[in-house]
Formats: sequence, structure tokens, C-alpha cells
Amino acid sequence: MIFKALRKLINQEKPVDSDRQLLFASTTALERALDGSEEAFQLYYFAMYHCLPEEKNELNTLRTEIQKKYPEKSVMIGRRFVLFGEAAFQIVSSYYHALALQGDPDTFREYSIRRTNEITQKHRASQSLPVPIDLSEGQLSNDPNLDFYACLALSNRQIFVK
Repeated sequence: MIFKALRKLINQEKPVDSDRQLLFASTTALERALDGSEEAFQLYYFAMYHCLPEEKNELNTLRTEIQKKYPEKSVMIGRRFVLFGEAAFQIVSSYYHALALQGDPDTFREYSIRRTNEITQKHRASQSLPVPIDLSEGQLSNDPNLDFYACLALSNRQIFVK
């Protein structure tokens, strides 16, 4: 069901109006919805990194360097790529670490520090299994608390189109 709604959202040409319902999708749901299209990848990428993959910035440069360092931990989706395992951990943890150092206000920095610790624990746990699991960028970026509170706020009708 969420995939159909995401596909409609991706292919939508006009902005959301007040007659439409809001939709929340976690980074893992956006990742599962990747179909090789540029639109789907941009939704997924922006949800994780708050920029577009073609923007010239340090994050995108670092992500490309990590992909070159770990080509076996990169999967092509259309003309874009998704990182897994150590490669995904390096870019996602670097992103949250940078937010923790430069974010504003203090509560956002605290959130970023907490997310960095959670991402590190999640990665270490996945790698310490008898058969290590390489988590993706979307899986590492996913914040279950964000998912819960966003869905709760939507179901309580606390989020709406103005």
C-alpha cells in the first residue's frame, strides 16, 4: 500500500492541496520503493541527507569517495548507488557527527549525538553476528522514534496542509 502511495507522490505534478491526505514514509520504506527512477532516489536521498545527490557539497564528495573505497559495498539503482555495511556506516555516521558539531539549536545537536550513538550501536550489532549483516544507508538512517511520533502526529491530525 505504501509503495502505491509513494509512486503516486513521486509521479505527482501539482503540489499537495488540502483535499489530499499526508503520507509518512521512513527511510527504509523509501529505500524499498527505489525503482531506478531519479524521482524515487531523490526522495530517498533528501530524507536522509537533506540535500540532493547532484549538489556540490562535502557530503556528496565524501559519499563518492567512500563508494570508490568500498566498491563491493555499493549497489547501483538506476544511475545512482546505495551503500551497505562499512561504507554506509561511514557516510551516515559522518553526516550525523557533522550535525552534532555544527547543528543549531542545542536540542538538535543533542539529537544528532544520540543518533550517531544509535547508528554506531546498530552497525556494531549487525557486524558482530555469526554471519555479519551489511545494513544499508536507509536502514542505518532510519529513526524508529521519528517513525513512531510522525505516524502518531498524523493519526492525531496534528500535522496538516496549511
